[in-house]
Amino acid sequence: MQNRKQDRRINGAALETIMQDVLRGMQEFTRDACSGCDAANLEILGVEEAGDASVLTADVLPFRSPREYAGPD
Repeated sequence: MQNRKQDRRINGAALETIMQDVLRGMQEFTRDACSGCDAANLEILGVEEAGDASVLTADVLPFRSPREYAGPD
């Protein structure tokens, strides 16, 4: 028997609605987190030439196993 949830996808108008909601949430969070900040004091310290965009690198973050989260027995 095939798992129904495995083959379900969100697309079309539903995906658009979800993405707009996420972007609104990010905008609200940023506005709230930055309220009271003085952006006029920001200063550009330097401008560097762009690096080679064809080189892909990533930092892999290790995740702890569920056993490590449980703590001592």
